[in-house]
Amino acid sequence: MPRQRTSVRNLVITVMIVVACGCDERQTVTGPSSNSVSIRGHVLDFRTQVGISGVVVQFAAESQVADIRATTDASGSYVMPVPIFGPLTVSVDGVFVGTGRVTGPTYRGDLLIDSGTCISRYGTLADARTLRPVAGATVTVGGGTTISGADGWYRIDLGCPTMNLPGGTTFMNVTHPNYTPRQQVVGRGVQGVRRVDLDLERR
Repeated sequence: MPRQRTSVRNLVITVMIVVACGCDERQTVTGPSSNSVSIRGHVLDFRTQVGISGVVVQFAAESQVADIRATTDASGSYVMPVPIFGPLTVSVDGVFVGTGRVTGPTYRGDLLIDSGTCISRYGTLADARTLRPVAGATVTVGGGTTISGADGWYRIDLGCPTMNLPGGTTFMNVTHPNYTPRQQVVGRGVQGVRRVDLDLERR
């Protein structure tokens, strides 16, 4: 009888160890992890603001195992599961369009596309610890200034010159009374239309 109790106890301990560590080497990751959320957005032509259909959107990270992507519908909208961490490289039809930091299911996933010489920086600002949107932040880049909205969204359009503007390293500056000022390199001569999501640290 004591030997039977010992065997049962050993079995219970073994099962607990396997459950706790997930020690099944046959398991493989075939899709988004449990830390993923479903986000949505529109892919828009920068000049016309019309949705672009049939393009492939991808949010990717170096450590990402699954190939997560979605194709836009007739209105240019898409829905896809993505991991909540960053930065994530964002591309449309394999072309880099910016960096994203997904903060949750309410994340605004809109993307602007321009094949010409238009210049814009846009994206979302979020609290680095809580991942909540930061409203009321002042964003400045290339002589343009804007204030982030309730959803943390900001957008600064700097025109569509006939040729790319020369210049050195360009910084985007973000200030808010409750957060440490943030400075981010956004290009050499601030060219192209790019998404730049940033997180801010509380003072």
